[in-house]
Amino acid sequence: MAYSERISAGLGSLNMEDLGQSLREGLGTLGSMSVKGFDRAKQFSQEKMGNAVKTEYDMEYIQLAARVEATQTNVNKSANAARNFLQPNAAARLEDMFNEKVTGRGNAIDSRSTYSEILGNHMKAGGTEIGDQTQVGGSLIQLGNTFINMGKMEKEYLRDVYDNFFKPFSNHLQVEWANIATEKRRLDLARLDLDAAKSKVRGARTPEAMQQNEQKVRECQAAFDRQYEQTKILLTDADRKSAEFSNHLEEFVRSQINFHENAKKLLEETYANMKK
Repeated sequence: MAYSERISAGLGSLNMEDLGQSLREGLGTLGSMSVKGFDRAKQFSQEKMGNAVKTEYDMEYIQLAARVEATQTNVNKSANAARNFLQPNAAARLEDMFNEKVTGRGNAIDSRSTYSEILGNHMKAGGTEIGDQTQVGGSLIQLGNTFINMGKMEKEYLRDVYDNFFKPFSNHLQVEWANIATEKRRLDLARLDLDAAKSKVRGARTPEAMQQNEQKVRECQAAFDRQYEQTKILLTDADRKSAEFSNHLEEFVRSQINFHENAKKLLEETYANMKK
């Protein structure tokens, strides 16, 4: 969903999964909790049918939440793309992800041969079999050694990128985003409680019921206001910290520059020697 679409959708709106969780919590016990779960379900259903008044979040909150959600979505997409870029082999990526998340052994960057090393070993072996006394044999051995060394440089580059870009880029704000998702759901439920209470005031048949329901509205309004402020604080902090992603991207560029400059120098030296 595009950033503009997130804003127009209003964000923060409950889905059926959120409501189902609310009902399981609300109907799990007797008494007021079961009433709350029923009131939420009724309010939610009436909103979907367009038959209920709904408290709307202010535009500042909607834009802030949309921006944070867009940042989270696109950072996660970029992190996944970066993993694919660093390790094109799907089986190797799966092995690394399993070791990182399950076994705790980490990735196999240092132990797995790079494509450059594989190419270099084949060339060197072929040149040795042909014989270094021949021009083609000597060239294969020389270029094979170059690619073997380039493979070692590539491992250093991959380790540098992984430690200084991929890991911090992927992990940055993940805890904050998880907390935000929880607080946003709580805010949506508090909003449902508030609107359900307001609906009961409008439908009150007696002065006593009116007074009781108005008291409930005041309580729900206070709870909603507290949750709104808590959620907005978390969103604002995450939005401010999102600027730090640029630092991780700069590290990625630095690693790229260093590797390609060193690789270029190595190839130029090899080329010059082969031309002699």
